[in-house]
Amino acid sequence: MTDSIGFIGLGSMGGPIVARLAAWARGAGRRILVHDVRADAMAQAAAAGAEPVASGPRELGARCPLVLACLPAPAISEAVALGEDGVAAAPGAALRSYVELSTIGGEAMRRIAAGLASRGVDLVDSPISGGAIGAQTGVLAVMAAGPPQAVAMARPVLEVVGNRVFVLGEAPGLGQAMKLANNLLSLAGMVLTAEALSLGAKAGLDPALMCEVINAGTGRNSSTDSKYPRAVLTGRFDVGSTNRIAHKDMALAMAEFAAQGVPAPLTGLAREIWAMTEAAQGPQSDMTTVARLYEGWTGVPLRARGAG
Repeated sequence: MTDSIGFIGLGSMGGPIVARLAAWARGAGRRILVHDVRADAMAQAAAAGAEPVASGPRELGARCPLVLACLPAPAISEAVALGEDGVAAAPGAALRSYVELSTIGGEAMRRIAAGLASRGVDLVDSPISGGAIGAQTGVLAVMAAGPPQAVAMARPVLEVVGNRVFVLGEAPGLGQAMKLANNLLSLAGMVLTAEALSLGAKAGLDPALMCEVINAGTGRNSSTDSKYPRAVLTGRFDVGSTNRIAHKDMALAMAEFAAQGVPAPLTGLAREIWAMTEAAQGPQSDMTTVARLYEGWTGVPLRARGAG
């Protein structure tokens, strides 16, 4: 382990993770150095006990043997890792292991791994699952793939990031394949849950009662168990991730299927629903607004009886 740990990306996942890492670091005699392009996110991280680095990823790589990143898109991840101001750009940088927590697809991850390897840096392909609430509570699944020495170096930090760490192998891209498989089940489940509840609501059933029945039977899934009761049946629409991210992840899943030569007709249909949701509800709207798409088609709200 190292005394100085870097973290790049303080969004809906990265911000809460850094707050928990900063609390852990205080008791472990370590420092968490952070960077984000948004000054308000840096201020929040500083209030939690992290140390902001305004100059960028390059300085984090220069100062920290271990750096983690949690970023929203493949192009951003590649620029942060390999760009002119990237973590490995400084001559004689301290950086030895770089942990990519982002969901960016196998092709981008392999390019980053190759670029870092040419500069003597190991990559851990380590996406996370559990959403913004899991990031706040530490209830995240961590999917790590990379050289054994790099995984071992990162593991104490990853065990703070999430409550379960799964080591999937050494090849870059294995973490991405696992995360995309998980996400397509979750996101397609959100679509199909909206469709199923719309059927019952149109027939006159209470969507909240429908979720209770489904959760007692074979149809139970993360949407009926938590996402819809929390955010759709209440009308809050606030699970903490956006339609843009959902559509991006489904598009990455389709690209992975194509790269592996595996047909994916149902994933393709679900991706189209997310494209429609992003267009109709807005890219920055909460992903649970996929339910609003169905409400518009049926004219029936998916709310618990008595909810506003």
